[in-house]
Amino acid sequence: MMPALITLLFLTGIVLLAVEVLLIPGFGIAGVGGLAALAASLVWAASYGTWVFALLLGASAAAGLLFYLLLRRLGPRELRGLILFDRLGGKEGYLAGGDLSYLAGATGRALTPLRPAGTAELAGGRVAVVSQGDFIPAGAAVRVVQVQGQRVVVEEVRKIR
Repeated sequence: MMPALITLLFLTGIVLLAVEVLLIPGFGIAGVGGLAALAASLVWAASYGTWVFALLLGASAAAGLLFYLLLRRLGPRELRGLILFDRLGGKEGYLAGGDLSYLAGATGRALTPLRPAGTAELAGGRVAVVSQGDFIPAGAAVRVVQVQGQRVVVEEVRKIR
């Protein structure tokens, strides 16, 4: 009787994982429940006897191989709901952030409070910036001290009296 219950728990886990992968988008209750059922069946089988554990371990490997072969057999048309095949490039209107190295050393003013992130007006445009950890109030004069890719680091410009 026990090996039948262990096998039923194992098959329930496989079915829940299949439902999660094929029918329900994301990783939710069915996926977690399936993984828990699989783990519980393997632990229960290990405590019951080595032959049951070996049987379920072999069934796990066979199920994984079957799933892999099924995915290889299905074409892009059948997998369109699971996998994003579209490429986003300049022709489609997607443009990655440009080179901001020209802002090095530029001065401007903070449009929003920088705590430490915010927006500043630099070189005639709005730019997302971060301070070096200091709070900089909105309207304060700022100077760019570092540019790393899309990360623009500024500091407050204090007037010396």
